[in-house]
Amino acid sequence: MDQIHSVLLDILVDIDAFCRKNNLRYSLGYGTLLGAVRYGDFIPWDDDADIIMPRADFDRFVESYPEDGRYRCLLNKAGKDGFFVAGFAKVHDPRTNKFIGSRKYLSNYGVSVDIFPLDPLPEDKEEQRALIAKAMHYGRRLSCYGKRFFSTSPLLMIESRLRSRDYWFRKCNEVARSVKAEDSSLIGVMMGATGFHNVFPKNLLEKPAEIAFAGHKFLCPEDTDSYLKQIYGPDYITPPPVEKRRTHGDPVYRV
Repeated sequence: MDQIHSVLLDILVDIDAFCRKNNLRYSLGYGTLLGAVRYGDFIPWDDDADIIMPRADFDRFVESYPEDGRYRCLLNKAGKDGFFVAGFAKVHDPRTNKFIGSRKYLSNYGVSVDIFPLDPLPEDKEEQRALIAKAMHYGRRLSCYGKRFFSTSPLLMIESRLRSRDYWFRKCNEVARSVKAEDSSLIGVMMGATGFHNVFPKNLLEKPAEIAFAGHKFLCPEDTDSYLKQIYGPDYITPPPVEKRRTHGDPVYRV
């Protein structure tokens, strides 16, 4: 796990430097921010890292992140030099690779940091849930299209292949970009969402703060407490019992 954390930290440092140089807003997110607050480091049993980024900054990031650097940004990409099909992005270390699933299929991306765009959401609760549900509907089909083994419902796998990868990606983007920023005071994660709790005030990252993490400084929301309570509940600072500590569990090999 220490080797995985070392690679993840190097990727985070590279992302941070690129974002600061290009005036892009971002924040550590999810378990990575939780680890920063709880431990000042990675959660010891966590084997990935997450960043959140306003949509405008996300678009600029994936468009301009260097293709000839040490790391690679993947967004809905299916090729020999990287394979990751989803509505959110990964920055991965191409010198590593990951084997996933019970039969250990080669993933064609290595140790990676997930980057989730923050999109405007309706203020009306019913409209909000309906839009997030639609985003998850299309997102699951895009993700299933990108899988090369049956890790989920066979019917869903078949349905995903009735349309092209670009079709599902286009539908994801239509949903994610359907609410204008000026029409709402809320933002949230729709691409990659697994529930309805990723909803925040749109000024979440207007005044970013800094937080110490593994010997470095990274950006975070000014109000980390409200963000983490929204994701994990009011007792987020207390570690779960040992039997509930989960990793993604995918072996990673340097190549």
